[in-house]
Amino acid sequence: MSDGTFHRSSAGIAPIGPNSNTGQKSNLSRPIIDAVTVVFSSDEAKAAFRKMPLTEILRYVFGTGSSIAVGGLQDKPFNFYPRSAVMVDTTGKIAGKIGVNDQGHICISMMGQGCQHVPNWRHVADVLDAVKGRITRTDIAVDDLTGETFNLQTFLDMHAAGEFVSNGRPPSSQFVDDMGSNKGCSLYIGQKGHKQLNIYEKGKQLGDPESLHTRCELRLYAKRLELPNDVLRNPGQYFKSAYPALVGFVVGEATRLLVKHRMINASWKAAERFLRTQGGTMLNLCFEALGEDATQYLIQSIVRPGRPGRFKGFVGDLSAHIREQVEVKNENHD
Repeated sequence: MSDGTFHRSSAGIAPIGPNSNTGQKSNLSRPIIDAVTVVFSSDEAKAAFRKMPLTEILRYVFGTGSSIAVGGLQDKPFNFYPRSAVMVDTTGKIAGKIGVNDQGHICISMMGQGCQHVPNWRHVADVLDAVKGRITRTDIAVDDLTGETFNLQTFLDMHAAGEFVSNGRPPSSQFVDDMGSNKGCSLYIGQKGHKQLNIYEKGKQLGDPESLHTRCELRLYAKRLELPNDVLRNPGQYFKSAYPALVGFVVGEATRLLVKHRMINASWKAAERFLRTQGGTMLNLCFEALGEDATQYLIQSIVRPGRPGRFKGFVGDLSAHIREQVEVKNENHD
């Protein structure tokens, strides 16, 4: 934990403040729901879900269609529920979990991987209202894709200036330094289980050491405060209400799709660097030895189906995103 004094091992990052935020910002994302946990324990929910299998309940609440499947119910505790099932999306990644108890209560915890499949959060809020479902946790994220409006140093300086003090007391805080490795630092402000900010260097954590892509993620819990279902309809209002210092950052216009595109870019740069470092000389030798036959040899003997682990969680036309990035890079070289 911290006494309020932080440092950075990575030099060259200047502080940026919210006072420069005027009008919409194309480098900032709109507030994004990046995780949510909902509980159904009312008579209305029991009546609505009585004859539905868990997969149908998930689709009814979140509108995810066939993009997420629910595995079999197991005798494995989850969030104080004695039985649980794992949700898996079309990429094979875990999208969340569902817990069930003997009273017929249901808890659905949707991770960030699953949230990208939800087409309409207003619809989810409407369903929760109809069956008296409750939100027990939600994460709201705002990304600065370029670091032009805020970066990690921005929040270090804001914290040092006392801009997160509430009721005369500074919130608990923790700074995780990457020690100059350029793998990304993180700052935690607030208390887990109540209200907490996590600011981290998203692009660097995805593998691009030159990226300035920074994420500010607000985590809200219903342990000490009520989380109305309206938070899913108006995440920006709840994001900026959590701390006055966040008001200037709810002005973004970048969509979730653009944020995902930037994440793919960072991962592709890391993959490209890995391939050049680990296999570049071997591929060069292959082309020297085989000439025009090298391409066919590589396709037949080296290339294999599937995606590298860093790309397995991306939903959508990954090939198109990568192709676009390579084309842009080639144009810049020309």
